[in-house]
Amino acid sequence: MQNIGRGQFTYDVFKAAYDADPKLQKLVTNFDQIKIELKQKSSDSIPQSSDGGDTVGDMAKAATDLGDDL
Repeated sequence: MQNIGRGQFTYDVFKAAYDADPKLQKLVTNFDQIKIELKQKSSDSIPQSSDGGDTVGDMAKAATDLGDDL
């Protein structure tokens, strides 16, 4: 951020902002004085379940099922 002509964050400023703002805490997975690691996608913090079902496949079949209409 040094070369973009905008304000800069120091580690202390970022840490204070991180500690005070829950929205920022949801965006950042880890940070230190060298780097900030952002979540790659919004589902990073959502626990995954494996029920073994094929929901997408079932929905696709239902959407394309013409039944006896033909």
